[in-house]
Amino acid sequence: MAGATEGLVLLARVRAGEADAARAAIEAHWERADRSPFAAVGGTHLARLQVLTPPAKRGRRGTRECVLLSADVDAPLAPWLERFRAAAAVPLDAVLGHCAFYPGASDPAAFRRWVERNRLPVGFSVIGSPDATLAEVGAALALRDELGAFAERTQRMSAADLRAAWREWRGA
Repeated sequence: MAGATEGLVLLARVRAGEADAARAAIEAHWERADRSPFAAVGGTHLARLQVLTPPAKRGRRGTRECVLLSADVDAPLAPWLERFRAAAAVPLDAVLGHCAFYPGASDPAAFRRWVERNRLPVGFSVIGSPDATLAEVGAALALRDELGAFAERTQRMSAADLRAAWREWRGA
């Protein structure tokens, strides 16, 4: 039976003129990292961080970009959030530092209050592998890619050669 999970959806307004800087910080600290800061925190199943630009509406002057931080994690959320704050303080500050009233990750109580003020209610969660960790899902996806490459490479082999290639590949 799958363990309980809890969702976090945080939507924080970006200060005027700082959306591009927030996007650059996401690219520098999250998308180009060898390992996502989300992966450094056990119990993370799904996670996303991005800057959203709402569609323009007639009569509205300008748009208000927001940072979206969402995650599905092992319940309860509070201990995960504290581990996340501690493990990802620098990249969090680099991105969320462009958001209104962000206190920084160095003060745990202020950080929790800010998250609660910017948190949205979650109606449901979609987790394809509720018992799998982020690392296990990553390993499964890597194995899928390796298996696909093996299948492509061995398409025209005889049964005996295929069996030998399989033994060699799986023995490696």
